[in-house]
Amino acid sequence: MGRFAGGLLLAALASLTFAACSTEDVDDAAKDAIPSGNPNGKDDGSACAKGFDCKSGVCTSGACAVPTSSDGVRNGQETGLDCGGPDAPTCAGGQPCKVDSDCTSNECTGGKCAGSPTAPPATSTDGIKNGDETDIDCGGTKTNAPRCGTDKGCNVADDCESKVCSASKKCAAPSATDKVQNGDETDVDCGGASTGAPRCAAGKGCVAHSDCASDGCDVQKKCAVSRSCTQTNGGLTCGSGEVGAANAKHESCCIALPIPGSATRLDKYKTTAGRMRAFIERVNGNVLGWYEATKGTLSQTARDQIEPFKTNLPSDLKSYPLGANYQLGGLSILPDRPSTSQGCYVGNAGDQANGAHTYWTDTLMGEDRPFDQAFLDRLPLNCVPYPLAAAFCAWDGGRLQTWEENSAAFGPGNYPWGNAPVAGGFSEVNGMWTQVGPAHVVEGQGIAPCPGCDITRMNWASNYQNPPGGVPAKEWDYAYFISAPGRFPADVGAGGHMDLGGIMMELTASPGVTYPGEPGTDPKYGAMVRWSRAGSWEVHQVNYTRWQFAVMTKYGKTGMRCARD
Repeated sequence: MGRFAGGLLLAALASLTFAACSTEDVDDAAKDAIPSGNPNGKDDGSACAKGFDCKSGVCTSGACAVPTSSDGVRNGQETGLDCGGPDAPTCAGGQPCKVDSDCTSNECTGGKCAGSPTAPPATSTDGIKNGDETDIDCGGTKTNAPRCGTDKGCNVADDCESKVCSASKKCAAPSATDKVQNGDETDVDCGGASTGAPRCAAGKGCVAHSDCASDGCDVQKKCAVSRSCTQTNGGLTCGSGEVGAANAKHESCCIALPIPGSATRLDKYKTTAGRMRAFIERVNGNVLGWYEATKGTLSQTARDQIEPFKTNLPSDLKSYPLGANYQLGGLSILPDRPSTSQGCYVGNAGDQANGAHTYWTDTLMGEDRPFDQAFLDRLPLNCVPYPLAAAFCAWDGGRLQTWEENSAAFGPGNYPWGNAPVAGGFSEVNGMWTQVGPAHVVEGQGIAPCPGCDITRMNWASNYQNPPGGVPAKEWDYAYFISAPGRFPADVGAGGHMDLGGIMMELTASPGVTYPGEPGTDPKYGAMVRWSRAGSWEVHQVNYTRWQFAVMTKYGKTGMRCARD
């Protein structure tokens, strides 16, 4: 065989030998000039004469060694020389890679780590657009860079502070119409001030009252239905079941529902003491000052209800006798109408007068109460004179209801649910505690026993007590007879309005009606207003149409609710 032919044969044999022990990884390693293990070599621990005999590419003391990140060979799951993969350090620029996390720069492009071999790791403060940043030190996820500001580069919405990446791959400025929450908006395209967004609707997020259309941001940082329901007690505690009970189903006490046959909405629940407290605290007791400053923004109807009687509005909390705490507490402004105490003053051990005003006034007038503010705030407000009730409704975005509106919600029957079943309660009859029914027409004519009357229908005549039996050590406080709104789900009218038949009567803005034998005006205040057809926890007749008293009358068995046009 000639020299030329012999040379060809040796070259061919060499080629066959290389192919027999080569793989694509080895080719890559050769191309990158990186010493690599032999995938076709022997397992770790096997006898060897040289590194190429081993899968690890490392032969130590005649045995194949376990791969390490410092053995000078690309082996194990490394993508580069002693780097990359899950077990070795990240690779410098130019080293082979499979995913971004293999690289110090956090960027693997075309199988190579981005950056120079000597470049430091990409960070969000290095003044360079690197890693997967979409602009200098912003965007992306690999360097923990912040989101990019307006007009900076972006790939997706999450790259941008505004959460809006335009079609031109630039971060857009926040706006009130971009359908995302950005700028200082407190919910999607509402709240805040920076984007010019409108105020948020009920249930949307907020951080301040001014974020909400209702001007009320509640304790859950959600916009309230109206501004008087921002607190928990008396704001979010209306409905069935007591607070803390497993079966409780509570909601906002400010919900308003249409009156059947009318576009006017009437509050679903009687106004709570907590709602009045929200008003008094927001205006710091100066109801008259609030009215004079804002009356130009109120509806004409609301102004007409307040203006003739505004001199009776409180200007502070504690001025006697018209300060807010006195008007809502135990003070009797008209002590002879409808009773000498009006059922409002709550006594103490030395003066055991029985009363039950639900607005917490601490120890004003020396009252000693077993119930705290949180408990009382959940209850329907009582002992409130008409001018203050009308002012509250106006502040809360409505006006005081009329007798006709309340009556339409009550319905044509003897009760809000119709004529049957007949509601009942308990009272003393001939010295015995007896189940009774609302059989009397006016007070003083007695109460008939009624063993078959339904005591679950509504709060009437001592059939509700929380806690049962009250607090015997302070038995002069009757607030335990007064249920929070909605606790009697069966006392509901056709429009869904609750407690129309029971708990307590309600003030209205309708003028008094002249009845034979009854005064048509009050000798001191002149104007008389009608009370609703509801009965009360103290056995007042249900569906009685002739309750009417002077505008400054307070009564422990009379509350209120608002209407909204």
